[in-house]
Amino acid sequence: MPGQSDRLFTVLLGLLGLSAAVALAAPEPAQACAPAGSAHAWAAPEPPAPDTGCATAPLPPSGGGGVRRGWPWLAADPTQPLVAGSRWKLTGSAVTMTGLRLDGIVDLPTAEGSLRALKFTMDQAVVDDFLLRSTGPADRTPLFAADRMTLQGNVALYTTRFAGRMVGIDIILTPNLPLPDGIPATQPSPITFTDTTVDLAFVGSDALTAGPTLRVAID
Repeated sequence: MPGQSDRLFTVLLGLLGLSAAVALAAPEPAQACAPAGSAHAWAAPEPPAPDTGCATAPLPPSGGGGVRRGWPWLAADPTQPLVAGSRWKLTGSAVTMTGLRLDGIVDLPTAEGSLRALKFTMDQAVVDDFLLRSTGPADRTPLFAADRMTLQGNVALYTTRFAGRMVGIDIILTPNLPLPDGIPATQPSPITFTDTTVDLAFVGSDALTAGPTLRVAID
């Protein structure tokens, strides 16, 4: 039932912490895009106290060949809601990011403390063969799948692990590993990662579109 699936998807996105306005595609091939807004189903009772600012001390080298640059440390946004942790895993055959900026490391607030994550920002992210899954109650796994998921406008993605391939090279990014040489901190032109796996902590955007269909299941 499309209405119930739409509501379920919106609620579960809110539990994950998605701040995008959800726009589920119509049954026909044309996609519908929602205006900017908020799909938070809940937020922290009080916003976390703002940090003093941004520290730029790099992480020490891990000893791997060709890795030298450390990530900058960033203060969490004072309005950042609690996040659900890193239980959600996002995969896609290809992820194309436009206006990508690798911002640095942020400690996100959770109900149990803080979660260290990398923050990426971009103008747009397009995920082909989108699949989002998590471990739910009684070891049941909710699944959300779409041929394509598009996030547009002020996209902020927080991840504890980002893995994919870029021009045939395996790339793994985590808060504990320095930024590999050859990976630009900013990339204004579109950049595509293939065979992508993202341990997702939080993601926000002005608009989010799934299409041409969205499939919801519980394993």
